[in-house]
Amino acid sequence: MIKLKDLLVEAQTFNFNKSKTQIMRLIKKVKAGETIHNNYKENEMGFNMDNPFYTILRNDHGGNVGIHKTMGWSYDAPNQWKKFFVSKFFGAGDLPVWSQRDFNLHKRVKKDGKTYNYYITVDTSDKYNVARFANNILKLDNSLKQLADTKDVAIRWKTHGILDVFLTDNDSLKVYYYDPSLKSDVENIVKQWARDNSINLGDRSHTHGIDIEDKGSYGIIIAQEMLNVFVDTIKKHPNHSDEEYYQWIVKNFVDIIKSIKVK
Repeated sequence: MIKLKDLLVEAQTFNFNKSKTQIMRLIKKVKAGETIHNNYKENEMGFNMDNPFYTILRNDHGGNVGIHKTMGWSYDAPNQWKKFFVSKFFGAGDLPVWSQRDFNLHKRVKKDGKTYNYYITVDTSDKYNVARFANNILKLDNSLKQLADTKDVAIRWKTHGILDVFLTDNDSLKVYYYDPSLKSDVENIVKQWARDNSINLGDRSHTHGIDIEDKGSYGIIIAQEMLNVFVDTIKKHPNHSDEEYYQWIVKNFVDIIKSIKVK
């Protein structure tokens, strides 16, 4: 069987190696016929230990503190980043690490409990590209506010308030909207802003998503579906080694994401 790298990069980074122990433990549980839990705890703990895929999807493995030092940033860069992105201009998001802006929030109407998302991944390997993102973010803020006011709708966007998290998280910026007809407008505004300011964006496995009340965010839904696919594959093809199953999920991870349809 062809051995694949444990790190897939397409601008997004899917680091399987850091979650390999958990994946191998999951494989053993499935083969032993044990119950696999696929629930998400709505608190700081996140997924239970059976599901490693949300962490991989976001590249949110923890331990990012200080990573800026390995990427050519000055020692004071995190403080400068925080000074701006955790200022009063931004509201705190779902967690203190998010910097968030809301426009016309009082007009937010979720149809069928859905929130629509648009994601970008900024190329963080180039610190000057990251600087262009930060230095021009208020231009994007203004454009999204104009859209919200013109359409008389609610729009929210958020990014990371901590530089080390921004440098590693696959979701550099998220835009939330509640009217599906805004999909093209939101995407076009963000892409035009990136082009106008020479901000390089990377390819992604997914750029649009849907959060659904009672089911969770799009990332959570993908992670749950990913686990279901992986468990079903192991059960339907039981005569392979643990390493072969591991290599299979590494190889097929992006294709599975693209195949998941949430409506």
